[in-house]
Amino acid sequence: MKHEKLYIKNMVCPRCIKTVRQLLDGLSIAYSEVILGQVSLKAPLSAGQTDVLKAALRNEGFELIDDLLSSKVEAIRLAIIEWARMSGERPALADMLQNRMLKEYSAISKLFSQMNSISVERYAILQRIEYAKELLSYGDKSISEIAWELGFSSPAHFSAQFKKETGMSPRQFKAMRDKNRIPIDRI
Repeated sequence: MKHEKLYIKNMVCPRCIKTVRQLLDGLSIAYSEVILGQVSLKAPLSAGQTDVLKAALRNEGFELIDDLLSSKVEAIRLAIIEWARMSGERPALADMLQNRMLKEYSAISKLFSQMNSISVERYAILQRIEYAKELLSYGDKSISEIAWELGFSSPAHFSAQFKKETGMSPRQFKAMRDKNRIPIDRI
């Protein structure tokens, strides 16, 4: 059985998957799998079903991606988010993207930059810093532990990168009462 795939923008976490599953179930749309950014349907949607699904997704902060180019860019974005949230040692971002997208890194980077007006590398840095803010907000890990978890070569390198992006050290951020965090789907 051939499964139709839908690509959905702004799915960034397990709660997003759960929300999309609930929407599909509520609309009686049969699916076989929901993963970040993608739904495998058991049957094609009618035009009416597509319109209703688009509206329901929009109400939850998601967007149905209609064109192939946008779906490729969304797959790149989700892979970068996944890479940024890996613990400890991680593959080189370029290698991971090449393996995931089955394209040369230069083509991946060019497409992403053209569609988002930000480079892959810059987007990856912003994602890592937002994840660092999240970990610092919890307060249960030291700066050294967070630096290791995010794959930085040293706590000093992590601190320098964090300060460059936020204007404050990780220690200063951790001490703040009002943490200025950006939802990862808005980066």
